Amino acid sequence: MSDRVQIQPAPADADQLARSLELELAQKRLVWKHAKERKKSVRSLAVLFLFLLFAACLLGFFFAYNRVNEERQNRPVATPNH
Repeated sequence: MSDRVQIQPAPADADQLARSLELELAQKRLVWKHAKERKKSVRSLAVLFLFLLFAACLLGFFFAYNRVNEERQNRPVATPNH
């Protein structure tokens, strides 16, 4: 059988390794924070859009109801022919 040679990285300074891990985690936390804020703003815009859509529908139905009501009141009364 052939002998496998395992390459091990040079032992790094523990403090330097801890600092680099802390820096990487800080960068990831910053990315996560931005993603969370972006999701929150998109969610807020979606709720605002739905509210405006609902308000526009209510306004449209109100005007349609008033228009139909006016047409009904302006309709001439039919007299029965006997």
